[in-house]
Amino acid sequence: MTPEEVSSLFKVLGGFGAGAVAAGVIAFLWVKYFFSSYLGEKGKNLATREDIEEITDKIEGVRLQYTSLSEELKARHQLRLAALDKRLEVHQQAFVLWRKLLSVTHSDEVGTTVIECQSWWEQNCIYLEAPVRESFVRAYSAAHMHNGLIRGRAEAKLIQENWKEITDFANHLFAAVQLPALSELEAKSIGAEPEAGQKDC
Repeated sequence: MTPEEVSSLFKVLGGFGAGAVAAGVIAFLWVKYFFSSYLGEKGKNLATREDIEEITDKIEGVRLQYTSLSEELKARHQLRLAALDKRLEVHQQAFVLWRKLLSVTHSDEVGTTVIECQSWWEQNCIYLEAPVRESFVRAYSAAHMHNGLIRGRAEAKLIQENWKEITDFANHLFAAVQLPALSELEAKSIGAEPEAGQKDC
């Protein structure tokens, strides 16, 4: 407390008497030392409370973002699962159609089956993996012209390459659905590979 402060205080309190001066000094000291530390603590508590509120708001914001993201991911996952069932079903249908195509490739029924394949492809192609989509079109296109190549006595290499376009579909399909490729024995048993010495496929 500076001498000027003490002098001012005594002048103000001088009119009230010695008891008032003593009470004023006590009140002044109490306000200056105890009340200021009390206010300082209150200020710290208020700042801490404000900090806690700010941190809580940030935590709630992050929690809200996490919940929103989690719900979005869950919805996507459910959609993927639903689409996965449909995709597996469509891949199975493609396999069945391809087997039918193999069985009629050397007959006059191939044209009707090719049209069936084209129609099916237009209705289901978005559920197929890109390599499967492309391979399916190549397979039924090759099957459509295979008989013509044989009857026209095309080169054996050309006929074999065309037959490979038809039979390669199964490997693309199994790769897309993450199933193992056909073994050589399985391929022979379903007619996907020519027998040894069979040149016209």
